[in-house]
Amino acid sequence: MKKIINVDLIDKYDFLERYNQNNVSANFIEYLIKEAKYVSKTTDIYININTSFKQDNLEEMLINALKEEYNRNVFDHHFNNIFQILLFLLGIFFLSLAALFKEGIIWKEIFLIGGWVPIWEMIELELFNDVRGRKRKFIIKKLLDSKININ
Repeated sequence: MKKIINVDLIDKYDFLERYNQNNVSANFIEYLIKEAKYVSKTTDIYININTSFKQDNLEEMLINALKEEYNRNVFDHHFNNIFQILLFLLGIFFLSLAALFKEGIIWKEIFLIGGWVPIWEMIELELFNDVRGRKRKFIIKKLLDSKININ
């Protein structure tokens, strides 16, 4: 199966950042990711770029921008993992404090709730953000492996 993404670039600012013409537009990268969102592992992606302006290294710039986006997602994934560990340790700390108090003391309940909140936040990050990040990395990898045709 194959997925063809057709892109019409009328102005150079459809492809390049308006204030830094050495970078590919973030909107363009997001458009490609959105168009390739529902591809399977066996689907081949073809990107057809129809442009009315002259740019020498269009394909190279696009590949470099996709690699940067992939590396940014890897960094975000590592940051989320470190943040999850910190939330878990914070939760364990508060739960340990709650274990030190006797029954019927309000501080025990406050520390108990204060311990479970970061643990649930950690679980929420794992269930939702990491899944979205993995899907986004998969899509960018498929875009990097795609065939790019510039007209």
